[in-house]
Amino acid sequence: MIKLFCIPGGAASATAYLPWVKLLDKDVKLCLLEIPGRGLRRKEESRAHMAEVADDLFSNLQSQLKDGEDYMVLGYCFGAVAGYELYRRIAESGTKLPSRMFFCASDPPDGNTYKTSIFTDRAREDELKETLTRYFHPSLFEGPEDLAAFAGKYTQLCYESYERAGRVVAVRPEEIFADYAGNEERYFEKSKALEFANHTMDLLDIDQKIVQEYQNSPQDYFRIEAPVTVFAGDRDTMTTLEAVSGWSRMAGGEFDLRVIDGGHLILIDGYQNCIPIINDLARAREASRA
Repeated sequence: MIKLFCIPGGAASATAYLPWVKLLDKDVKLCLLEIPGRGLRRKEESRAHMAEVADDLFSNLQSQLKDGEDYMVLGYCFGAVAGYELYRRIAESGTKLPSRMFFCASDPPDGNTYKTSIFTDRAREDELKETLTRYFHPSLFEGPEDLAAFAGKYTQLCYESYERAGRVVAVRPEEIFADYAGNEERYFEKSKALEFANHTMDLLDIDQKIVQEYQNSPQDYFRIEAPVTVFAGDRDTMTTLEAVSGWSRMAGGEFDLRVIDGGHLILIDGYQNCIPIINDLARAREASRA
């Protein structure tokens, strides 16, 4: 048995990994590393600095790991940089090192992608719009075009508010539904979805600021002793393949770059392509211990 600890991306919940259970080998146990302020821990206060996030991840990992157990760690996007700092704490504590580190859809800690907010880069607007379509159930809309138009308008309003206020301001129903006044009951379900989207954008803004501060500050970068596997989407416009390849600078030993069919959301759209690789590496690890 080997445990797979998974860290979510910016504004996301670790529960997004739950569908993986059906495809992971029976000898690979999925373990969630939830970040305060979201998902299973949404009532907790969000952390403001990367060190606080990494400290919390380490405490969470320790609570789920028994002495001598074999395990791997996977971090997606924001969670990849947080995973790097988690590894630092694992190594410094003398805890058994993970048998492999997975980093996905992220440039390395010393990269440039996160030095500016996504909300200040209009070139990344389409990627954010695509992401937002995942937060609204299709049944709330008349069809894909209606959903796309809604997500496009919402994204535009987020960018405009950030340009005005330097932060994401919650979008009000009357700003996005032209005939909202007098039709509040008709838009009840969409308004609840809008509240969820606003909360998600707040979390994304928080996470963006955390990693901005991290990448814009001097760091004591180190090389990871454990084998490193990096997943990159071949159509990712938010984090380029060149940027993702930079993780090789962080690897102190084995480095493996896997390019997967998909965009930035490859752990949602393309996880079926990632999991067989994880299973194969887990089996190879078990075979080496036999």
